[in-house]
Amino acid sequence: MAVFSILPRDNPQQAHRLRRYFLAMATSLLVLYFMAVVHIHGYMELRGLQLCAAGMLLCFVVFYALFRSGLNLRFRDPSLTGAQMLSAFVVTTIAAYYTQNDARGVFLPVLLMCFYFGIFRLDTTQMTTIALIAIACYGFMAWMLYLYRPTEFDLHLEPLRWWILSVVLLWFALMAGHISQLRKELADSKSALEALIERDELTGVGNRRFLTHMLAQEKSRCDRSGTTFCIAMLDLDFFKKVNDTYGHHSGDKVLKVFALVAQDGLRRIDYFGRYGGEEFMLIMSDTKMAGAQVKAQRLRSNVEHTRFADIDPKMVQTVSIGIAEYRRDETIEQIQQRADKAMYKAKSNGRNRVEIEA
Repeated sequence: MAVFSILPRDNPQQAHRLRRYFLAMATSLLVLYFMAVVHIHGYMELRGLQLCAAGMLLCFVVFYALFRSGLNLRFRDPSLTGAQMLSAFVVTTIAAYYTQNDARGVFLPVLLMCFYFGIFRLDTTQMTTIALIAIACYGFMAWMLYLYRPTEFDLHLEPLRWWILSVVLLWFALMAGHISQLRKELADSKSALEALIERDELTGVGNRRFLTHMLAQEKSRCDRSGTTFCIAMLDLDFFKKVNDTYGHHSGDKVLKVFALVAQDGLRRIDYFGRYGGEEFMLIMSDTKMAGAQVKAQRLRSNVEHTRFADIDPKMVQTVSIGIAEYRRDETIEQIQQRADKAMYKAKSNGRNRVEIEA
């Protein structure tokens, strides 16, 4: 029987979102403490404090249920940042409504605290929309004060507060949107740089760094889900002879063509890259040994029947392949070593063949 955990153990992204939400909860509790202090000093009615506490508790339960159940993933922003900000604005506005006129200004900085959580998540349009809603909420609260609590409404001070709040929130929205755009550009630049770092310059396929990263990811996924994967080490036969006979430029062409042929027919969940020199690696996700052998034999045959007319029409290039299937909880180095041994076995047994781990 599965044991319930506060944070999901099988989804790191959801766990990260929940940790960030717990930070928002802690901030809300700090604001509730401020409200209690204001009430103790006689500036806020008990009813207002009770409504705010009940509202926060309701939000805590609803948002946690959305995150823990995974329903948040159905929304455009799975972090529910905008919804959390708006709920905080509503609770803070209720607190301001039940606070005496000369102390109501203490809640204006709280509204700015709410904006902090959107600075790094929302764009200019989203932040401006939320700012306008917050301004409308405060304006509605002021109007309700004017109608039902006129003794707590200062005809000169309250419109001034509302105007200053409007200007500051809209300025925050513009600045937050600018920061968000800068972060997006930085993230795009980082992704582009990582793509360059993890690509082999000659063939365009993943390099050793990329393969190591994907192996670690596959191992982690399989250890969690109980599935398996296979890796194949591929080594071009007599490649040194190609360089010696036709030159290194032709050798580079052979590597490029081989990389294209090897990738033909691969699934999107398979990963192929150059491990070093004329040695390549293929990672086959959700694949057992039998399926990996079929793929490897097809790849070997395709390479053998590839012709290099611009180098030598009679030239035939072959590849030796060794396969290993992942064993639960073994290290990446261990599965690589087993695939390497199988590849060297293919070479010692005559090359242009597929061998599996002993």
